[in-house]
Amino acid sequence: MRAYCWGDAIAAVEGWTYDRQILWTASLMHDFGLTRIPKNTMCFEVEGAEIAREFLERAGMDPEAADLAAIAIILHMRAGVTLADGVESVLLDRATGLDVRGDGFEVADRVRPEVMAAFPRGSFDRHFLGAIEREVAVRPGCESSRLLIDNDLAGWMARSPWSKA
Repeated sequence: MRAYCWGDAIAAVEGWTYDRQILWTASLMHDFGLTRIPKNTMCFEVEGAEIAREFLERAGMDPEAADLAAIAIILHMRAGVTLADGVESVLLDRATGLDVRGDGFEVADRVRPEVMAAFPRGSFDRHFLGAIEREVAVRPGCESSRLLIDNDLAGWMARSPWSKA
């Protein structure tokens, strides 16, 4: 839920228009693959994107829109997402960076109090970090490894504005 709210806030600041259905569904389903690491056969974001695409099409979403949601889910873990990848992909990438690491924290100033009251972080940091560590343990070649090890996810989270909010 927070990812969608942050994405919407980023779009407003940037003056971008986007497909709300695509961002909403991608935001809701972007970490689904983290909930099933032992069952996954691929990196969590790829596995989750495939599950999301199938679910969304069965639920009646246009296949092209379902593809765009799935692409955004895959790309939210990749470095260097650009508008050429689709505005919803950029919004999900930046929104999850804001939610996890506090990147662009000030962009959400206008909506942060309301969003945090409705969707508090609670023990998000601990649970998210644990899930990423579990994926790296079984799939060290995934983007989670880059995030956890190369980018020092735990340190980044500890230094983020969220740790002081």
